[in-house]
Amino acid sequence: MGKNQTYKAMQRARLGSNSAGPEEIDDGMVDGSFHSPEWHAARLASLKTSHTVTWEEFKKKQKEDALRKGELEADTDRMMREYRAQLDAERAHKLVRGRNHSSSKSSHKKDRKDKDAKKRSSKKRKAIIKE
Repeated sequence: MGKNQTYKAMQRARLGSNSAGPEEIDDGMVDGSFHSPEWHAARLASLKTSHTVTWEEFKKKQKEDALRKGELEADTDRMMREYRAQLDAERAHKLVRGRNHSSSKSSHKKDRKDKDAKKRSSKKRKAIIKE
């Protein structure tokens, strides 16, 4: 027996079979509905009030989305062109200076000179101490 049939049988047993409605005949068929008739009525009413859009509304929305997407792509392309122009300008500026103008080389030379001077002075001190 299905869930609904068991429930109906329990109701009949509790209230007695002399209810005002017509007597239900147990034909051995399984009752496939597990919802109340009120639920089914509400379900059918909600299906009638559909929230689907018409074809024209759908096409209009698609066009708007495509335009918006095109604007975003155009904006991205414009930003990429500006970025490329900035990189090219920086590259051109560096190339105009030439290849032998690294700022780190000058400080590197100073460091080397300082180290050499320290070595010489320490050797002089050691030589003076030995004498």
